Amino acid sequence: MKITISVFCLFFYLFYLVAPLQAQPEPWSEPLTGMEFVWVPAGSFLMGPSELEKENLIQAMGLDKYNRYFADELSRQEVAVAGFWVGKYEVTNTQYRVFVAEHDSKSYCCSSLNSPDQPVVEVSWRDAVNYARWLSAKCGKNIRLPREAEWEYACRAGTITICYWGDDSSRTCAYANVADLTAQQEWPEWRVHDCDDGINVTAAVGKFKPNSFGLYDMLGNVWEWCAERDAEFESVDSSGVTLDDKNGSSNYRVARGSCWDNPARYVRAASRNKRKPDFRGYNVGFRLVMIPDSK
Repeated sequence: MKITISVFCLFFYLFYLVAPLQAQPEPWSEPLTGMEFVWVPAGSFLMGPSELEKENLIQAMGLDKYNRYFADELSRQEVAVAGFWVGKYEVTNTQYRVFVAEHDSKSYCCSSLNSPDQPVVEVSWRDAVNYARWLSAKCGKNIRLPREAEWEYACRAGTITICYWGDDSSRTCAYANVADLTAQQEWPEWRVHDCDDGINVTAAVGKFKPNSFGLYDMLGNVWEWCAERDAEFESVDSSGVTLDDKNGSSNYRVARGSCWDNPARYVRAASRNKRKPDFRGYNVGFRLVMIPDSK
């Protein structure tokens, strides 16, 4: 009898564990641009780098450089996030040009960044916000840039490792477009990953393995603008929304995810970058989220 009850309890538990996964909504495509959105279920996660991750960075770079580049990556804390839809890929040149037909993503050292399926770059934070507002009005949905907590939750996809593929940087080139041996052939002075992704600048979106949420290029390819001002992790509230600083004194906006010319120290789920809201660059783009109707 005990065995029968135990088996029944195990079946009951597994049914309710698996059932929510089977009930996840199918990806949704925005009809005007063809942009695909994937559902990310509500949950909680550990946001920010682990103590070991910080110690390894300090050991590799020295304390002064760590404080200069990574000091705003504060200690891990648990954050709760409501469910939301997120772009399966970074916004592409083709998708952005539905909004601004003449947009030019330019080139880097004679390598074009303008191909239709490459992520759009040379877009400021304000450009990205205006694009999201325009698309929201066109399709009648609440589309915007991701909050930092939403972005990192989607990036980690249930993992607590440095990257969503683990802690081994030699595996990076299967999952992310980063500074690698191909890039080093053109720029020998670069610090690169000891792997080869075969691409020297931005890659067409979706060329690498996704994370377990089915999202591509969450690390590497281009930095991705987030919604907020530069704020500390301890300003994250229980709903997963990063708050502006009280005095509104920060003139910077946050970008996440690292990019195609970054070495391993930047290619991490906890890595943060900040730029002026009018900054445009060859390695900064964005992806969008769609917030479900409160009804």
